[in-house]
Amino acid sequence: MKKELPIMIFHKDNQDYYGGDQDWFPDEWARRAGCASVCAADMACFYEHKLDISYPDFLELMTKMFKLNTPGIMGFPYFYKFAKNFKKYMKHIGLNVEPIYQKITESPEQGVHFVKTAIDQGHPIGMLILTHEAQILEEETWHWMCITGYEETASDTSIIFSSCGERVCVGASTLFNKSHKNIVKLVTFD
Repeated sequence: MKKELPIMIFHKDNQDYYGGDQDWFPDEWARRAGCASVCAADMACFYEHKLDISYPDFLELMTKMFKLNTPGIMGFPYFYKFAKNFKKYMKHIGLNVEPIYQKITESPEQGVHFVKTAIDQGHPIGMLILTHEAQILEEETWHWMCITGYEETASDTSIIFSSCGERVCVGASTLFNKSHKNIVKLVTFD
């Protein structure tokens, strides 16, 4: 079974982007540390039903989100602050949402349950990976991404997410593997 929420697809520079990319920021610091802003912009477009948003308008939204989620020297690893700022932005545009958190994933099954529940109810998920021992996730550490779906197979459930404008699929048994080295935090909104 596969369930995937729609996300913006941008056609830019002869390639397709699945959601936004922090490399689009004109500012170098934002390009290096603006992933929370991109994740928030991806989620905001979903909740605002703006999946056909133009590239210039999306870049403007990313910039607004960057002002809300301004990274410090360590980037923006602030899980609860991200949720508070997103809720504040949603309220500002007339939408009331409440965060639902999964700060610690005890097992792949628990992670899959959280993802499936949110996606099945039509809610994207903000995912922050601080550290992870899996080689496949090396580029995704200390990084915010937007989970948009899942696909169940006989052996595992793949988690589908947007990272730097790419559609990425990683098995839940890898992503949510319980280890003191794996710090994966999830937040969705209802």
